[in-house]
Amino acid sequence: MELIVVTGLAGAGRHSVLGALEDSGCTALDNVPPRLLEPLIELEAKLRPGRERLVVGMDSRQVEFAHEFGPLLERLNASNVPVQVVFVEADDSALLRRYSETRRPHHLALLGSAGEGIQRERELLAPIRALATTILDTTGLSLADLRQRVAALVPQLPTRSTAVRLLSFGFKRGVPQDADVVLDARFLPNPYYVEALKPLTGQDAAVQEYLLESPDFREFLERAESWLRWSLPLVRQEGRAYHTLAIGCTGGQHRSVALVELLAHRIQNDVAALTVRHRELVG
Repeated sequence: MELIVVTGLAGAGRHSVLGALEDSGCTALDNVPPRLLEPLIELEAKLRPGRERLVVGMDSRQVEFAHEFGPLLERLNASNVPVQVVFVEADDSALLRRYSETRRPHHLALLGSAGEGIQRERELLAPIRALATTILDTTGLSLADLRQRVAALVPQLPTRSTAVRLLSFGFKRGVPQDADVVLDARFLPNPYYVEALKPLTGQDAAVQEYLLESPDFREFLERAESWLRWSLPLVRQEGRAYHTLAIGCTGGQHRSVALVELLAHRIQNDVAALTVRHRELVG
């Protein structure tokens, strides 16, 4: 079982690195004391013999960490445990800005400033930094950039595809708060005013056939599909877990429902994680 130890300076993004690895399918445990790591590895090997990788987070909040990690690493290497040590850091200005934004005290600052705490931690962890297999500097990195760096560190990790959600809704009940993109279909022909179609929904073939007779409806559908196919690779590149495209009409019963149904049918073979929801049809 491969072991990845994620450590580094407080405020540099260690939790974000752990989260990115966990999102990629790794089992990640944080704040593991050095003395518990070897028993933990033995227990994991017995309980889950097929596990390929374990990620643990360690930092200087564990008093014994700085002194015990070096000998611990030597023992793991002697036991032929594959170990990768990722040291996460950032420059002083970035760390000071992050502490200023969060207003959290540095755990090594004592009665001094955050800057003094950062300097103490740099000195304390310098020997561990020297043992790292990877130095990950997060200065100026966005979360998407960080996820790409993590993926490069462990290229054999499976990539989790962005889940695409197509949502129909009615504007009379408000715009969905979780929508990333909102399209307004209220200017299209409305089946509500056709007596035979009024009691039906956009899931019914008769409503879809009526709407598809409209050139404007067909162009709306084609443009929505084109936009989604163009933008989705960029959304995935940013590392988003979910992407919600919401289409609304007045009541959320006919036009928006039909558009979502037809759009889903067009892209379902090319989008692995695709879900469809009609907000006004489920109450």
